[in-house]
Amino acid sequence: MPRRIKRDRPLIEHPQLEPFEPQLKAFLEWGFDGGIRALEAAGYKLGDDLVDAKAHEYFTNGLFTSFAQVQLAVGLTFIGLERKRRQLSEEIKRRRLERNPAVQDAEDQAKAITTRQVIMTRLMDGIIWVLVPEQWIFKHLVFKRHIGRCNPDELEKLVAIAWKQNQENEREIHLISDLTSIVQIGDIVRIRWDEKGVYVRLQDIKTGEMNYKLSDLIESREGELSLADLEDIETQYGAHARDQASRMIRQRKRFRVMEEIGRPERVQADGPTDKVIMEALTKAGKPPGMAMYLSLLPDLVADARNGDIAVTLIDDCFWLLALNQKWIAKLGGTGNLHHAFYHIKHPEVECNVGEMEALRKESPLVNLVAHNMNYVMSRSPLIWYPKDLVLDIVMDRIRIYAQFDLDAFFKIAAEANIKMSLITGKKAEEGKRTRASGPMLENSKAYGIKVKFSNGRELNLRSSLFRSVYAHLVGPKEILNLIKRIDEIQEPVEIT
Repeated sequence: MPRRIKRDRPLIEHPQLEPFEPQLKAFLEWGFDGGIRALEAAGYKLGDDLVDAKAHEYFTNGLFTSFAQVQLAVGLTFIGLERKRRQLSEEIKRRRLERNPAVQDAEDQAKAITTRQVIMTRLMDGIIWVLVPEQWIFKHLVFKRHIGRCNPDELEKLVAIAWKQNQENEREIHLISDLTSIVQIGDIVRIRWDEKGVYVRLQDIKTGEMNYKLSDLIESREGELSLADLEDIETQYGAHARDQASRMIRQRKRFRVMEEIGRPERVQADGPTDKVIMEALTKAGKPPGMAMYLSLLPDLVADARNGDIAVTLIDDCFWLLALNQKWIAKLGGTGNLHHAFYHIKHPEVECNVGEMEALRKESPLVNLVAHNMNYVMSRSPLIWYPKDLVLDIVMDRIRIYAQFDLDAFFKIAAEANIKMSLITGKKAEEGKRTRASGPMLENSKAYGIKVKFSNGRELNLRSSLFRSVYAHLVGPKEILNLIKRIDEIQEPVEIT
């Protein structure tokens, strides 16, 4: 059997599959330009929607229409790929048993299909991100880090249902949960807008005799099932039916939560901790936003496209590195990138054995696109801009790495009379056990940052806040400014 080649980039294109980039380009152009097309057709131009109510209506309705059309195209493409992937899965098993060397080609096809499905899923996530202004709602829609495979036959039914519903009201769009990673509850999420704001509702589509039976039973018990009810279900229909009933009960409870919070333009506090923080932050009227560095990426990518590599430093502690595949090949792969980047930052340092200690102290380089493709609670790379940048980074022609220098960030904070230190040891173990937050990307042994103000007040900040530099493209000083604003909080708290 031939030796397997270790690849340094995701498989997307494959000679046995239809070219994907033209499809992706069409999805982007047709979907996200719908609002502009609607404005132009009505005699308006982009920008009029911000100052003219009628223009705003044309823009939003056009966006809803184009997103609905893109969902249909994405859904049908996704279904076809899933059926092909299942076919390949059986083929791979057979070829492995036969020790057939052609197994790698089938595996490569399957990997390319999976990558395409992830890209399309994050495209649909991006649509929801664009349509729902209050992103705290997403916390109530996400329950798992990884989502399972969908049934293509069931998904085909949902695509048909959603398409029909999307023809009924131009101020509503019905998006299919299985085509997203950010909606992990219900079958369809309905997003409706009016002059007061945006409304989010969830819809559960019942199919199959067992679903109907369990649903009727749950309704007859006013939404709750006793232990005796569950045992009776298991006796009559088996353990699978009991698990299914339990899932339906949990989903109904989550639906109720969404019914309570899914009102337009509402600031939500998730609990006592967040309530205290939000009260402190809203004293001036509205919670502060945090500016993104997204506007810096087009020039950075353009420089990398034309000159192999481009580097920029944000807030004196956050590095961005963009490079093209030719430069990666010249380097011999990304395994040497950390070392090469160290010398890019420190051209005065000669390469020698003594630099190993300094290299070990360097923060890791985070592949910005790969991170935001896999981290659900992030701004999808499919809604970065402009479209040529999106195609370059998603198709992996240009790669962007980020490095957050925490030591430099801590020094900047100290100049503002804020002392910071990593949460490690016993406190980190507590965070690990409770799964309140994951480890810091810059240090896997730390589960957040402890902040001490000059007046003696302390805050324990979860790692997810600092992950915003990658997930939400927020500059470190924006996070520091947020921390300064919550200095008014009296009690030690944790925030995400």
